[in-house]
Amino acid sequence: MKKILFCMVIALSLPTWCMAKKNLVLIGDATMAQHSIANPDVRGWGEALADFFTDKVQVVNFAQAGESTRTLITKRLEKILAQCHSGDYVLLQVGQNDLRGEYGEMYYSTSEMGEQLCEIVDMLQRKKMKVILCTPIAHPFYVEDKVVNRLGSYPDVVRHVAKIKGTYLVDLEAITYAWLNEMGKENAKIFYKNVSNNTQTREYLLTPAGATEISRMVAQELVAQKIPYLKAQVQLTVVE
Repeated sequence: MKKILFCMVIALSLPTWCMAKKNLVLIGDATMAQHSIANPDVRGWGEALADFFTDKVQVVNFAQAGESTRTLITKRLEKILAQCHSGDYVLLQVGQNDLRGEYGEMYYSTSEMGEQLCEIVDMLQRKKMKVILCTPIAHPFYVEDKVVNRLGSYPDVVRHVAKIKGTYLVDLEAITYAWLNEMGKENAKIFYKNVSNNTQTREYLLTPAGATEISRMVAQELVAQKIPYLKAQVQLTVVE
């Protein structure tokens, strides 16, 4: 009788175990953040990412406009960590705002950014979170039909930290740079909210179409890099 009851308990617990979800935590800037409620014409790619996963992945988006390595470590990381759990995956994208010297509260030199990004990775790993670093997306800034790099060496900092800390890396800057060059300036207007050659403008906010395409790129990279658990939950046909 005891054996029968034990088997019944195991059987009843299986559905809950099978349906358990893993959290995929997003930390980053405006290109990843949620915009659709306040502005239906703008999306962050993090808003579209859940469409590329089965229901066994729960996307939790902490990204916000203006986030940089500096604002994250001085203002927000502790609060985010308090809401995260051991075993969560985290996609961390910084570098877009660190270079913005006109906003002192965001700015870090590349050396400062590298040092503090290492500390952030250490904090996430001490929480036993599984870290995936992301370089920032390229800007659709064209000169003579070629995309010009306006992110400087900041993406290189992210690449270097990923290497020395042994984390996964989604190199969105390289991927989107090649994508923008291939599509050209006119087609880029489908995916980015603003496309121009005005050196005073930063054209990196995304349309709904742009958010969908970049989230697809991210999902494809998670599969290509064979990231445990996540690779098996990616579905590259968007669920309507």
